[in-house]
Amino acid sequence: MRQLQQSDLAELEGLDELSDLSFDGLRLVGFDFADRVIEDCSFADCALTDAKFNAAVIRRCQFEGAAVQGAGFFGATIEDCRMIGLDFRRGTRLGSATFSNTNLDYALFRGLDLANAEFTGCSMRECDLYGADLSNASLVNCDLTDADWTGVRTRETDLRGSSIRGLDLRNGPYGVVLTTRQVVSLAEDIGVKVIDPAE
Repeated sequence: MRQLQQSDLAELEGLDELSDLSFDGLRLVGFDFADRVIEDCSFADCALTDAKFNAAVIRRCQFEGAAVQGAGFFGATIEDCRMIGLDFRRGTRLGSATFSNTNLDYALFRGLDLANAEFTGCSMRECDLYGADLSNASLVNCDLTDADWTGVRTRETDLRGSSIRGLDLRNGPYGVVLTTRQVVSLAEDIGVKVIDPAE
């Protein structure tokens, strides 16, 4: 992987594909990555404030420690990436983004508009979803163990196949789509004994 310097950024302009590049520690404020294919790159500890990843395809990239406030990921496809603990608050735009098999443990989505976003097979343990809008969002086969669901807005929010330990439907969110097995598990978590009359 080639480690870039700040002076190398100009040569990336006009390239549709970026691969095997390390941007670690660089200041990429407002940089335009939109509509590109970005593979096997590292953005660790980067300043990505107001950077544009709209409609980009991002695969197998590292983002640990990056500052992404105000960055745009609208319509981006993000696959097999590491985004552990990222703070997506303060203007980050994730509308219509698609995440698959991405590690988002401890990420902060507080108050974000995640309507229509898709998360498939992602690890989202202890994510802060406080007050986020998950209307029509899909979080299928994700690990959402101990995520903070306080004040989350849901409507047809698909949680099928996801680990949702810590979710208490007595207090909301309402309007989620679950499997029978998930509903039974949630009931047992709050002390309800579920008996199948067929048994």
